[in-house]
Amino acid sequence: MSNRQYNQISRLVKIINSWNLIPGASTHEFDTMANKILSHLQKGADLEKIQNIIASDLVAIYGFYNYEIDATAFAQEIVDWWVLEQSV
Repeated sequence: MSNRQYNQISRLVKIINSWNLIPGASTHEFDTMANKILSHLQKGADLEKIQNIIASDLVAIYGFYNYEIDATAFAQEIVDWWVLEQSV
């Protein structure tokens, strides 16, 4: 993993952890989801794709109900970050 990619995944994990989805969870709880999202972003995934990944993972893996999460807002935050990240 390159230094740039390591930094990107670290920032993405911080964004996901800021949502405080599971209070008291390990700071590495969402590393797998972050890696999946970053991989898709690097391949040009759009907002809808990122939203679907977030919703799917949070429901299927972490046991959330769709009404408990705002996958659209979460995805928008990530896509906004990614756009800024690419302009650096």
